[in-house]
Amino acid sequence: MSRNRILFIVVLFVASVLLFGRGSAILAGQETENAQAFPDQRSSVQAAVFWMVNEFQNDDGGYASLSTGANQAPSTVPGTLDAILAIAAAGHNPAAGYPGQEATPLGYLAANNAALQTFASVNGGQAGKVVLALTASAVDPRDFEGHDFVEILTNSLEPSGAYQVNDPFKQAIAILGVASVNQPVPDSAIVWLEDRQGATGAWDDSFGTADNPDATAMAIMALIAAGRGPADSLVQSALQFLADSQQEEGWGYSAGFTPNPNSTALVIQALSALDEPWYDDSGEWAVDDRSPLQALLNFQNDSGAFQSDFGQGPFDDFFATVQAIPAASGRTLPLPARLEAALAALTCLDGMQDVASGGWPAFAGGPADASGTSRAIQGIAAAGEDPQLPRWTVSGGANAVEALEALTPGFLASGAGGRVGIVMQGVVAAGPPYDVTNFAAMNLPEVMAGHLQPSGEYDSTAFGIFAHAEAMLGLLRADEEVDPTAIDLLLASQTSGDWGDSDANGIALQVLGELDFRAPLATLSVLHSEQLADGSWGFGGASNPSATSEVVQGLAGVGQNPYGPQWSRVVNGRLANAADVVMGQQGANGCWPNTFGPGDDPYSTTDAILMLVAQPGWGISSVQLPVIMTEN
Repeated sequence: MSRNRILFIVVLFVASVLLFGRGSAILAGQETENAQAFPDQRSSVQAAVFWMVNEFQNDDGGYASLSTGANQAPSTVPGTLDAILAIAAAGHNPAAGYPGQEATPLGYLAANNAALQTFASVNGGQAGKVVLALTASAVDPRDFEGHDFVEILTNSLEPSGAYQVNDPFKQAIAILGVASVNQPVPDSAIVWLEDRQGATGAWDDSFGTADNPDATAMAIMALIAAGRGPADSLVQSALQFLADSQQEEGWGYSAGFTPNPNSTALVIQALSALDEPWYDDSGEWAVDDRSPLQALLNFQNDSGAFQSDFGQGPFDDFFATVQAIPAASGRTLPLPARLEAALAALTCLDGMQDVASGGWPAFAGGPADASGTSRAIQGIAAAGEDPQLPRWTVSGGANAVEALEALTPGFLASGAGGRVGIVMQGVVAAGPPYDVTNFAAMNLPEVMAGHLQPSGEYDSTAFGIFAHAEAMLGLLRADEEVDPTAIDLLLASQTSGDWGDSDANGIALQVLGELDFRAPLATLSVLHSEQLADGSWGFGGASNPSATSEVVQGLAGVGQNPYGPQWSRVVNGRLANAADVVMGQQGANGCWPNTFGPGDDPYSTTDAILMLVAQPGWGISSVQLPVIMTEN
């Protein structure tokens, strides 16, 4: 291990104490009375992830299937997939470089895409695992390094209903993979799994263990994901088996086996899928006032790792930790798929496009204008599509960007720099051949310069900095210079880190991020205080997808991870983050409803897309010591 990496780990430990220690005014959770290694659930998850990455991630970004530590054995596809699911379950980004390391787990899969395809082609269980890992990483499994892993998965379905598998565990993984991309699970696949349930309500592991909590837990998650309800008789029978097989310290692999973190974690994930109170020390799943969550956390060492014991004493175990992290995070399978939600929102935008002009309204019920069209273009491009494609071209022949060009002169005939900035952001998102210096017969940066006031305002700040910030974002995203007086004005407009509300604080951080400024710690503190109990942000105590999006984009822009444990709230045992809330507000048609009246709201929908496709970093640097010194 390099000296750089060792030194970073030491600094990270100090930072983690500052983040999650008992004296933290911002992030410390309620302490437990049980003998656990960490004072709250969020710090337990964060410590486990940090241990896993620091101790087991190889220099190529991958993880070995069997290893005693980092770079002790070659990386493999299955080991890396396990790690990706754990990292994503904790709210971290498998595509982001961990501080002190250059390669990433998702980068390993991309660099070894031929091996990934070979792995997925063996059977539907393995293909399902690939799809689960990619969707959890906010990556499209239909087009990853030129391969369509959803097609590989669905093509593995046999007439019997099996996904080229012989055991319930792999069948469950295949079903979960199908569900993760919002595809209906074939009835034959569900029936194949249901038919293999035993008389006790359990499923077997196909290796001679008839009543296996692990396979039973996976089957429950698969059935729920496939559309079976908690009241389904087979699900209830399985639930009774889990109740009957529970021991004081969790669950073992079968009767006669002592509890272990892997089986306990899988059962917790199944209970989470059923909305059972697995986290409640006084609930029906508690044994001697200790919930299954507490039983799981008691396997955790103060190193952050979860420990196994095969008869020779407990030891820090990679596989126990990988399995425990999703459960300790309160995550069932499939994990939240942010990109899938964003792609569904594109279908919504498709239906909102004005068939006459090719543009979009800014708000529900309004006419198409340049503001709504620019925002739609940004959402389309952020989700990976080209707004110039036929999908976004109306019968009159205008594509989305041409519509923006036609709508821009009328839009800029009134207003000031904020409107110019909004148009510029859409032009930049559209990409070549469009250019802000020659768009709608205007040089937009020159138009912006004409709005600059001696005060530094690009737009009036009489009622807040939002329009001024939109102007600055337009210039910054077009790689145009922002006047220093405008920056000074923005910085001077806050009071103790607060620009007025969550919306304004979020867009201010976006500007600061584009300027490569460090996030003011006071603003982070303000945003923590403004964060709602469900993990989102809003107005007047009510969650709002647009306000949440602005904050998330702002936090990501200044190097924070808005989906990680430090920005999560524990809700019914789950580390809930802003994406969970916003995805829960999405309608069945892919749209976000208008929170201020009837109809679907294009403003909230485009904001949600921009938020959901965000790929934040680890969010460590801005909350650890101000300077990290390294030695070569």
